[in-house]
Amino acid sequence: MMQAVCGVAGDDDPVLAAAHELAGLHERREQQIPGDTSDIDWTRARLVCEIDRWVALRAPTPASSAPMHTESIGAVVDRMAHFAALTYRALAYGAEAALHAAQLRLHELACGYADLITEVASGARRLPDGLDGETPESDGTQQIREQPRSE
Repeated sequence: MMQAVCGVAGDDDPVLAAAHELAGLHERREQQIPGDTSDIDWTRARLVCEIDRWVALRAPTPASSAPMHTESIGAVVDRMAHFAALTYRALAYGAEAALHAAQLRLHELACGYADLITEVASGARRLPDGLDGETPESDGTQQIREQPRSE
């Protein structure tokens, strides 16, 4: 994942390809003069959803007692891509304090990401249901699942 957010494309893996694209979007966003970034942010949101759907379709069902993580895998990858872009920007401008802070945060996120992936893969951690009860179908349509109501 670190290679993908730091510039090495992972074309054979959809999550790594999305992470690489997110990094490019964050770099564009950092270089842009303040203004309308809605196109970039819309594309980022789409990629985060794609990662989350891919994970939701492949992750084992977690134990009902498994603790919930505060954000989705896609959101974590997006934050990693953001801090990779901040790292490159600080490096380009010679901003030593900003470089150190961005590198530290990126390293912390990478460690947290590795732990999260291990926990999700073993069913020991649940992810928030960012799909709002929707599951992607192979033909691109979506079907609504029954959700138990808490009253």
